[in-house]
Amino acid sequence: MAPLQPAIAGALVWLAPLFSKGLEPVAPGRPMAEVSAAMCGRCHGAMHKEWVASRHAQAWTNGIFQREYQQRPLDWCVHCHAPLDEQAAEIARTRRGGPLAAEGVTCAACHVRGPRILAATKRPRSPHDVEVVAEMTGPAFCAGCHQFGFPKLEGARVVGFHDVPMQDTVAQFLRGPQRARPGACRACHAAGPGLHAYPGAHDPAMLARALRLSVCDRAGTLELAVDNIAGGHHVPTGDVHRHVLLRAWRSSTPEGVFELSFGRKFAPAPEGGKRLIEDTTLPAGGGWSGRLPLATLGGEPDEPVNIELRYVYAIDEHEVPRHPVGEPLWAVVTHLRERTFRPCEK
Repeated sequence: MAPLQPAIAGALVWLAPLFSKGLEPVAPGRPMAEVSAAMCGRCHGAMHKEWVASRHAQAWTNGIFQREYQQRPLDWCVHCHAPLDEQAAEIARTRRGGPLAAEGVTCAACHVRGPRILAATKRPRSPHDVEVVAEMTGPAFCAGCHQFGFPKLEGARVVGFHDVPMQDTVAQFLRGPQRARPGACRACHAAGPGLHAYPGAHDPAMLARALRLSVCDRAGTLELAVDNIAGGHHVPTGDVHRHVLLRAWRSSTPEGVFELSFGRKFAPAPEGGKRLIEDTTLPAGGGWSGRLPLATLGGEPDEPVNIELRYVYAIDEHEVPRHPVGEPLWAVVTHLRERTFRPCEK
């Protein structure tokens, strides 16, 4: 852990002029009419098409975030999910925002500061005044939004951060086996021809690649394993409410269901913020294994057994009538329904 601290600290120092981790809005230095995603899309069509379908573009409008925000509308949340100063001003007027906020984490949040366009490389005939920022292709840049502690509050205003990470994704990557992988975070997440799709846990194909569920039968006892085989960080990562559920049951005896949750649990800390009391997330290259006697599920011995691995995006996988989300709260990674499972190897 200790050798990684300088890398993380260095990333935060470099990022300070670009991102405040939500303490203040991003000031691109130009009117949003000049730097809207639609304007950028006129020349950067492939990138714009991918961005429109990404969670970056839906950062403000997605129902999971909006349910949380409407219950506790902090400016800090706005400065990450609709980070530009004009977006923040629009939300201050309307609370729910409008067309500016609807762009979410838009092009200018990463690429525009004053007269210059920030980019990892400069093309010979670029019409822009480009400042080459090599760090844009590394984990330091991602840390601007995906690595921060629990907030320190003065009333409803966030003024700093506690040491315990609220989002720990970049530090997890830097501690993991893929930390030296060329392309770093972008090796997995800068997908598509335009390299701006940024798929994550809401992408079924990425979930299927990341997690592997293995099941075998040893004399009436199932041996189960869930492995993070491709994720460069823990799964789940990011939002504190995310968790992965492993369930096994027979349809005739739902009361006998086996359920295990992989996630993080916190409790209030005496000095403020939170303290981590349990972390069962699946680290990169690691996993969980355990045994399940089939008799504990109940039902008849020849009745099929359901085994499901489910990724849950919110604290509750079910809709709350008072606060509808309007989008999936969970995704099935793997579902098996078998009468018999392969024998375990000796």
